[in-house]
Amino acid sequence: MYFNRPAFISHFSTLGKRIQAWLRDEKTCPALSAAVQKSMAGNSWFTAGNIRYALAAIAADMLDEQCLQQWLAAYPAAKSTKRAGVIMAGNIPLVGFHDFLCVLAAGHSFTGKLSHRDAFLLPALADILADIHPGWRSRIAFNETLPVNGMDFFIATGSDNSAHYFETIAATLHASGGGRSLIRRNRRSVAVLRGDETGEELNGLANDLFGYFGWGCRNVSLLYVPAGYHWQPLAAALSAQQTLLQHTGYANNYRYQKALLTLQNKPFQDVSVALLCEDASLHAPPAVVHYRYYPTIDDALVSIEQQRGQIQCVVSRAVNCDNFCTFGHAQHPSLHDYADGVDTMKWMTGSEQ
Repeated sequence: MYFNRPAFISHFSTLGKRIQAWLRDEKTCPALSAAVQKSMAGNSWFTAGNIRYALAAIAADMLDEQCLQQWLAAYPAAKSTKRAGVIMAGNIPLVGFHDFLCVLAAGHSFTGKLSHRDAFLLPALADILADIHPGWRSRIAFNETLPVNGMDFFIATGSDNSAHYFETIAATLHASGGGRSLIRRNRRSVAVLRGDETGEELNGLANDLFGYFGWGCRNVSLLYVPAGYHWQPLAAALSAQQTLLQHTGYANNYRYQKALLTLQNKPFQDVSVALLCEDASLHAPPAVVHYRYYPTIDDALVSIEQQRGQIQCVVSRAVNCDNFCTFGHAQHPSLHDYADGVDTMKWMTGSEQ
């Protein structure tokens, strides 16, 4: 299949329209419905609501025709087709879609190794794409193992522990004369509050905290709040998320973490669906939200900059910095919101190292 940028935009925007049609009426695509059911059966954290949310965000934020045109206008057209191997995480539904999109948008072939936690949704979307144009079948493959000797690019996303395994693959690829590697590790997100946020903003923050039950790297896990912060408005917004406790896994985590903090004699605020705990660590366990007080906004920014390599995005109205987004939009990354701040499209052309 010869790569044609206008055709790419047409095909992927049509994919977005097919997803939106399915969201309105699931009968329009039984294969996608089946993939959703398999995903829910195989991973209890993948609820119907969360899967639909992920699909809606992808269709609206990544597959809009005008957005695709504006995004691709910043990059040169591919001069040759190369082969990219991608190992995908499975912490939230379709977390690897942006890598999938970037590889194909760059004019390359995609071979993906899916997480067992998210093994059905992306292949279903690939099948819809192939139905839109059969030529995509020759550009897309999913394998249990990646053919290391047959890759020009290697992209892997996972935990800090799995990164050691990825580095072994990258070394093998390099030794065989293959291309470059992009390895992503654990990251979390933060929010900076001033204390005068509106109710709408705090409700948006609740989604930034608890969307996908907090499992995503773009989920806020640490709040920066001013000294003397009045907690009641935020506590009210968070406690409204009662549906979280209808999920057995989340409810069990909430009870376990509450018991653990109590046994450790560690102070916390119970907002009925989560536990607010003063702790500077980015890595809060499930159902726990860490917070730290700051004397000034500049102090908060200094702290964030010191942890830049571990932070995916910063949610706030008070600051404007790299990977900044407004309240309620952490789980709506745009085409320009690249994981770990590395422009994947530029990286594949060699212009960003």
